[in-house]
Amino acid sequence: MKKKIFGKACAAALAMACVLNTSIVSQIAVAETGVKYEFEDGTHTDSIVPTEGSERWREGASGGGFVFIENPGEVASVKVTVDETDMYDIILGYSAPYGNKNHNLYINGVDQGQISCTSEEWAETKLCSAKLTAGENEIGIKSSWGWTNLDYLVVEKSVLPDITTFDRTLSDSQATDSAQRLMNYLGDNYGSHVLSGQQEIYSGGPHNFEYEFEYIKNTTGKCPAIRGFDYLNCNPLYGFDEGTTDRIISWVNNNQYGNNGIATASWHINVPVDFTNYNIGDKVDWSQSTYKVWKDGTNNTVPATDFDTSNAVIEGTKEYEYYMLCLEGLAAELKKLQDADVPLIFRPLHEAEGGGGETGSWFWWGQDGSAVYKKLWVLTYKTLTETYGLHNLIWEWNSYAYETSADWYPGDEYVDLIAYDKYNCTDWSTGSPVLNHNDSAISGTFYSIVEKYNGKKMVAMSENDSIPTLQNLLEEKAAWLYFCPWYDGGSDNINFLSNPVFNKAEDLKEMYQSDYCITLDELPDLKNYESQEKPTDPTDPTEPETTEPTEPETTEPPVTTTDAVETEVTTTVTDVTETDVTTPSSTTVTTVVSTDEPVVTTTTNQSAEILVPEGVEASMYGDSNTDKDVSIADVVKLNLFLLNQELNPLSDVQIANSDCTHDGIVNTSDSGIIMNYVGMMISADKLGQPGQS
Repeated sequence: MKKKIFGKACAAALAMACVLNTSIVSQIAVAETGVKYEFEDGTHTDSIVPTEGSERWREGASGGGFVFIENPGEVASVKVTVDETDMYDIILGYSAPYGNKNHNLYINGVDQGQISCTSEEWAETKLCSAKLTAGENEIGIKSSWGWTNLDYLVVEKSVLPDITTFDRTLSDSQATDSAQRLMNYLGDNYGSHVLSGQQEIYSGGPHNFEYEFEYIKNTTGKCPAIRGFDYLNCNPLYGFDEGTTDRIISWVNNNQYGNNGIATASWHINVPVDFTNYNIGDKVDWSQSTYKVWKDGTNNTVPATDFDTSNAVIEGTKEYEYYMLCLEGLAAELKKLQDADVPLIFRPLHEAEGGGGETGSWFWWGQDGSAVYKKLWVLTYKTLTETYGLHNLIWEWNSYAYETSADWYPGDEYVDLIAYDKYNCTDWSTGSPVLNHNDSAISGTFYSIVEKYNGKKMVAMSENDSIPTLQNLLEEKAAWLYFCPWYDGGSDNINFLSNPVFNKAEDLKEMYQSDYCITLDELPDLKNYESQEKPTDPTDPTEPETTEPTEPETTEPPVTTTDAVETEVTTTVTDVTETDVTTPSSTTVTTVVSTDEPVVTTTTNQSAEILVPEGVEASMYGDSNTDKDVSIADVVKLNLFLLNQELNPLSDVQIANSDCTHDGIVNTSDSGIIMNYVGMMISADKLGQPGQS
């Protein structure tokens, strides 16, 4: 098994997030207090700069001017120059005098997803936290649904939300042991790794169920850890058994690819097109059923169904009776999973908000707005858990990053994971789809969602077109729990996985073969998984870090075992400022190394200090393993050495390389400096190198 590095050290080092196409007359270095950039001073392609007294003029704009974007595809942008590569908050001043409008946000020409402008008066909203590179960056807004006044952008250093405060305890108090153990495993990897996933094709598609998985295996030599399923055809209308339940059980309990995996499932539940004339229990052809709001998927044509979602939550109505029948059929399948001790990441009623706001839904379950939708979610949750006694589910809810998205949230007590569905390789701003390769990690979207829900839930990429490249995930510090590309082919004949417009084969291989990505062969025995941190109240900092009580230090000899174990290395990670690298503050973290090799377990020596051998010069500070690179591997190498010098020796040069404080002593302060460098908290010059003054 590949060695995996877990713990809050990685979460802190990898934790940080979003934006479009821009230009300003003067280039001003960004200060930590923030700098304002007026859109009227920037570049505005086809958009309007209203003059006082004109039809589009609006009093009260900052700087005495603004840009009005009216038609799809119009762009307004500014250029921002920053002194150093770092994460920055992007704040927009605007007004939307004609109501809620959505647009696309770009950084240096890369589409970062949609934003929403909801206030009819002049207002300010934080769009995201984004990585800007040292030098000039272009930030802009491209009109998708126009009629918005763009006043200014403010750019300032980010203070990113803490992603370590999520709740590991499942919302269902009667959750099965295997469901909670799976949740614990997800929590132990959140922020330090990304789990690989892949959605399978539907029954009757252009190829068999294994096509995508064989493609990944042939391309990368690996298989995804998570498999996406869909109970699409589990419905009272034309529904049939396509073997979904059996395949889920096989994937989790008896996997044909050599190791048991993790399952997730959505539920595109259909309703009759002509519900008014439908009799409960009747069968209809699949062509006379739908899960859409509008017949062709856009909100300017014929409604796809006359099903009244607001009635589905009212007992005694025909819609309620139909929905209960749907849940009864689904519960029968989920019960088979529970009987087989199979936990499931369950994602029903997904993408409810759709295009944003109260009227943007493209699925029937969101067509009557957020208040009705939340009642439908709670009804679904309670019916499956309380009426049918299903406790093997990890409840995953889809969010967007719009200003209005939190209005759709059912509540912490009914949600375990939050997910986002990413499809940003398609530009719809002009009304017609234009495909562009986009492998951004959209960290702005990630952190926007984290902030909306106060960091209480882990955030996953439950569907996607392109998988962010490994480099972008790490550089943008987007700590997605997992990714899961949609399948190849289908009714729209788009190959989301294998088309290089979405995913290049070399990028897929790099991701799957990296230490950061967890694949099927690297999953532990999840049914017996022991968490590195027991479920806790995330607001209580006094809770212990692990499931076992901390042992006092002892002088007894260490115990050697020949079984594969996980060794905890408690080290002090320093929070180093740009002005002082010699007197850092400290926080305690836990690093866990999983290995199949025999290891010696011992008590951490927090005060271990090793003198640099006299006369030995460093070849590269921070390069504790002398591989001519400074990475997370050097942190682990040094931590293990400080834990037990006899078992994990360093050469004289490696000890000298580890002395990042240049004080002739190697201790946990040095490993902390390396960690902060890896996590981009300090720049390379703070390590110093031989020959530098």
